[in-house]
Amino acid sequence: MKCWICGKEATRTKLVFDGKFWDEPKLSEKRRCYCDKCFKEFEQKESEERKLYIKLRKREMVRKAVNLLEKQNTNMYQYKEAIEVVQDFIEANPDKIDSSYEALTAIILVHNRIYSKMQYKVGKYQVDFLLPDLMVVLEIDGDRHKHKRDYDSIRDKEIKKMLGEYWEIIRIPTENLDQNAKKIPRAINKVLEYRETNHINWRKL
Repeated sequence: MKCWICGKEATRTKLVFDGKFWDEPKLSEKRRCYCDKCFKEFEQKESEERKLYIKLRKREMVRKAVNLLEKQNTNMYQYKEAIEVVQDFIEANPDKIDSSYEALTAIILVHNRIYSKMQYKVGKYQVDFLLPDLMVVLEIDGDRHKHKRDYDSIRDKEIKKMLGEYWEIIRIPTENLDQNAKKIPRAINKVLEYRETNHINWRKL
């Protein structure tokens, strides 16, 4: 067997399975094979390109988020600092964002000085935003959630059970974010007002 890159004698091959690359020592005439030197270079190049792809993809999500905000008759210069904070955070933590809507929500939260943890693990689940100071979870729901309401309901109950009695989960459809993302703090305030109205002294919990 010849190396796919240099043509020298090959020693191993590389499989692609479920989007991931797997080292497969067994050679096959039907697959690309590599010598040890080229195999290492191939692995390094693939790793660097995947990291670059992820960085550019996340950067594009932030760009789309900024465009969405701008379409909503927003004074963008008021949000400039928040946008830069979110850009820097996601650049350093690309695993903390899954969509442009999550990036948009992060910008709104930062602008309103609402502390949050993105993609936070609660038991076996991962929530979009955890607001520990307010005892609130924000979940950003795309179209697919319209067909998962029963599952989401069970999931929310389990999450609240793990977090505590007075925690609330607010689900925000992406279509609402398309129309007016700046209403996110209003939705949070409604939860806080409900607690005050019902004399729930959650701040001391």
